[in-house]
Amino acid sequence: MVRAKGNLIIGGQSFNVDAPVVNWRDNGWDATSERCIPTLNDRGDKCIATGVKQFPYGPMPVPYTQRYSTRPTLRAEKWRGGLAPSYEAVKAVVKQFVIHHDGCTSADMCFSVLQNERGLSCHFLLDNDGTIYQTIDLGLMAYHASDWNLYSIGIELCSRGDAIKYPTTYDSGRFGPKRETRTCKINNNTIRAFDYTPAQYESFGRLCKELLRLLPNLPAEYPQSSPGEQMWDTLPNANIERERYAGYIAHYHLTNQKWDPGPFDFKDFCGKLRGALCFPVFPKQAPSKPEEDKPVVPEDGDELRQAARLLYELNEGRADGGFFPVGPWGETRLWHGGIHVVGKPDGGVFAPYPGRLVAARMGRDSTIGSFNFVLLRHEMALGAKKVQIYSLYMHLADEMKRDKPVEWTTKEGWKTKGGKPGIVALLDEPIEAGALIGHVGKVGPENLSRSQIHVEFFSEEFLDEPEWQLVDGTAGGRFCEAPEINAVIDSNHDGLLSRPELTEFFARGSGELHKMVTLHVSEWTAEPRWNDVLVVPKDFKALKPAEIQQIVDEQIAPGLWWDAAVASHCRLPKDGVVYHYHPIAFITWFKTKLIESSIAAAKDDKNKVNEKDVREVPKSVTDDFHDFDGSSMRSTADITEDPCNKSLTLEQMVQGFDAPECTTK
Repeated sequence: MVRAKGNLIIGGQSFNVDAPVVNWRDNGWDATSERCIPTLNDRGDKCIATGVKQFPYGPMPVPYTQRYSTRPTLRAEKWRGGLAPSYEAVKAVVKQFVIHHDGCTSADMCFSVLQNERGLSCHFLLDNDGTIYQTIDLGLMAYHASDWNLYSIGIELCSRGDAIKYPTTYDSGRFGPKRETRTCKINNNTIRAFDYTPAQYESFGRLCKELLRLLPNLPAEYPQSSPGEQMWDTLPNANIERERYAGYIAHYHLTNQKWDPGPFDFKDFCGKLRGALCFPVFPKQAPSKPEEDKPVVPEDGDELRQAARLLYELNEGRADGGFFPVGPWGETRLWHGGIHVVGKPDGGVFAPYPGRLVAARMGRDSTIGSFNFVLLRHEMALGAKKVQIYSLYMHLADEMKRDKPVEWTTKEGWKTKGGKPGIVALLDEPIEAGALIGHVGKVGPENLSRSQIHVEFFSEEFLDEPEWQLVDGTAGGRFCEAPEINAVIDSNHDGLLSRPELTEFFARGSGELHKMVTLHVSEWTAEPRWNDVLVVPKDFKALKPAEIQQIVDEQIAPGLWWDAAVASHCRLPKDGVVYHYHPIAFITWFKTKLIESSIAAAKDDKNKVNEKDVREVPKSVTDDFHDFDGSSMRSTADITEDPCNKSLTLEQMVQGFDAPECTTK
């Protein structure tokens, strides 16, 4: 048996990963070979030779020797027509991971069926003991998911599948440990299937953790029938979703002719990859118990609302400013896209959702304190909707001064692109929900200085949901001219927002502005020029030009980071105009959707599995072993042949005859 070296190959590059991977260079299971390859289960001597190549011996709709293809989007001449794409090109294209089960007793049997009998392929084969076999570069297109091959990679989880038809498969121990069975309901077929082994789950989880880092466009998402709930049926518009879907997906999601990977729990598996949804800081004093080391968002609706009230209090009751959506330091009509949250000095700051850490800066201080920040990009499914949101954490403590800095600063990206005081580093690090991303710093002018952070949520596109009230503030530039905001705060009706007015309004805790989504230019852009815009409105009329310049130099300029280079890297608009959401309101809204969906799903009879309905899998529905013609794994486009060759017999093709050119009439 070949020892797993953990070398994963993408775009010709080898990456050593924390997963038991054996690649084709180690054991010879090369899916790009146009010959049959002997295995323990199959000597390969039944294959039909055609020169130095060999046809698979199984029934085929069209004879061919190539068990894979190149990805159409990577067929540039510089990549040898797609045969040798670069890693950078591959990671831009791969966005789907199709999960199968093979219906076989071992990965050896699976490879022989794919390579020698069927002329198919799959990027990974996961054996009973957890060993992962890579048979082909992830930059190449394996034949495993038909029309979904274009942007996907695939894995065959070793399992005999149907526990009714093959009940004794794992009794002897020959094919690994005795397996539990689970009943699942797929496309209204109630099936009792073998579950996967602990070793398989553990290995696959480790591989996917690595892929989050190596393939940034492949998120730990899954098809949902409602927010957070796994879909157990074929996608209603699978052909359309092929172009836009990103994440993990079952073979049965693509076609109702398949039921693999059976009982695989996408919600649980992806949930472990993504981490636990968290608040950015603890709503109250951090607990001392190690198992409560992060501010996890409660699963209970009442507890969620109580935690949200405590967090609102940390801003509106104690921050002396930094309100949403106006009043950056507790006065004026200047837009303020986030909130200041008072925290324990050096207290932890956590990622609320899984995502990518796309930009960061450390070592940036000013006369009023820290301007260190971390920017995260989150792309998540909420039922059928795709939610893309950015979260910003400004005024963090300097991690470079800590004996044990947070984990992302130890990664290669920060080491090579960051580490320079005051410089914005453009990164692309996967971040789990609940990951510690920084610590509370100290900031504030004069008597407003205290331990606090600025938390901001924004998006390029409006999340059009009934709960949100959109306020278009683009006409006013950097100042809020929206009457629905100013009128409720401006108690003396002078057209200005004073510190007493703002403090009094937010101290009431009415929440009138929590569900407003404000569209305006970000405060972190240099344009429109701050010196120019501050001298125009009456908010700053009492200040001399030198005093305005001092404000810009001390309170504004040190924080600016949004320029063309950062915008391009982070996928942000260059003009800085985005939709801003109250962070606490957003977290509460998102989690409430999940809680309500979970309650509704538990009550829905359609989702209930009744053991009395268990039957042997219908003949019209197969796993990959029983899909004898491979139609659900290889599309006709994958093996398009010269139409003239249809006139040749198999024997003529084996002997190397070429068909005459077709003639048109």
